[in-house]
Amino acid sequence: MGLIELLILFGLGAGTVGFINNSNRRKRLESAFYQLLRQQDSQISLIQLMAISQVNSQTAKIFLDEQMRLLNGIPEVDDDGDTFYRFPKLRLPDSIVNDDW
Repeated sequence: MGLIELLILFGLGAGTVGFINNSNRRKRLESAFYQLLRQQDSQISLIQLMAISQVNSQTAKIFLDEQMRLLNGIPEVDDDGDTFYRFPKLRLPDSIVNDDW
């Protein structure tokens, strides 16, 4: 096999692994985000999202910024100087809440 074919195969393999990792990371972020919305009265801090989703701060920050734009969230600072993000209240039907989605 030539060097070019080997590089192409390696590139395709790395791209597939990257896609899978990004997909899994995205799923963890989304799951953690909605869990925190429900448990934290629609207030989320960056460190909470990082801890639950197991992603780095840059990835979590990009995700939170995206959610703020999509869901009209706003950043707020508490009395201790900590930043958190407030989102519209999550109101779920009882059937979903009781199933502990």
